[in-house]
Parts: sequence; C-alpha cells; structure tokens
Amino acid sequence: MDETINESFRHIRSLAKDIEGKLNGTSASDQRLLNEIAGMFAVTIAASYEGIVKETLVDYASKFHERYKFYIQKDFERLNARISVEDLKSYSRRFGLAEWTGKGAKRNSTIFHMMLQERQLKVEKRYRTDLLRSYENIFLWRNAYAHERTTNATFSDVYNSHRVAQHVIRCFADAFKVG
Repeated sequence: MDETINESFRHIRSLAKDIEGKLNGTSASDQRLLNEIAGMFAVTIAASYEGIVKETLVDYASKFHERYKFYIQKDFERLNARISVEDLKSYSRRFGLAEWTGKGAKRNSTIFHMMLQERQLKVEKRYRTDLLRSYENIFLWRNAYAHERTTNATFSDVYNSHRVAQHVIRCFADAFKVG
C-alpha cells in the first residue's frame, strides 16, 4: 500500500513540476491557463485521494476474507468524494479499527482519530498551516471546478494545500496498517 501512495504522490509532484516549468510566465494568457489548470489539478489530486482510500479499504478487507474484499470492492466502486475527514473517521469505525481510549479520546474514537490528532500537531508545526483546512480546500476547489468550471485558487495554492493535505491520507492508510 505504501508504494501505491508514494507512486500517486510522486506523480502529483512530477506533474506540478512540469506544469510550473512550462507555464511560469506572467502574461495574461499564462495566468488564465494556470488558473484553469489549478482547477484541473485539484480534480486530479482529489481523484488520487479517492483511489488511495478505496484501495486501503479493499486491502484491509482482503485480510479477512475474499468475499468481504469483493463486497467492499462493489460497495466502494464509486466512492465519489465521500472522503471528507468525517467520512474517513466513519470508515475507521465501520471497519472496526482499534478503539482509542487514551487521554483526549472522545467517544467512539479509533486509532485513526488518535493518529490524525498526533499528525495534525506535527504537520501544522512544520508547515504552519491548518491540516484539516488544507484537506478541505482541495475538495472545495475540486467541486468548484468540476461543477462551475471556476476556482479562486492559484496553481500554487492547490499544490501547497496538497503538500499538507496528503498527510491526512497517509495517516488513514497507516491507521489501517495498524488495525
């Protein structure tokens, strides 16, 4: 699973580098194109996250039984952006991840809740920006572009949010490794 995540995020980094290398001009047409690409890039990032979440859940189900794996594959065939932080927390409960009962644990918390809280502190200290807000922004921009073909984000905004938001997805996958 780690290799799938790393490959997806390498692809996003490579794509961002190529786009920035080709379109770094300040002309009005370059800026218009970069803003359009920002929306498309948010769609690409969100789709990558959806794929990773789906694969994480299917992989986890396969550890129990082949029929369970098949059921989860069918059930999550069209995840369609059902991967908000609250959705991820819900999946961690639904799939029976270990309960978190330590200090600061709220009712019905799982190990994912604990790991996300710990990761949030580290990531926000490192990047000096809100982890959950960065994650939500990806989906706000994705929805704005997918439904209205507009986005108020720049290409750099989208990429910088992804650099922070990817930690939510990594944390989700890590929680399912621990169980």
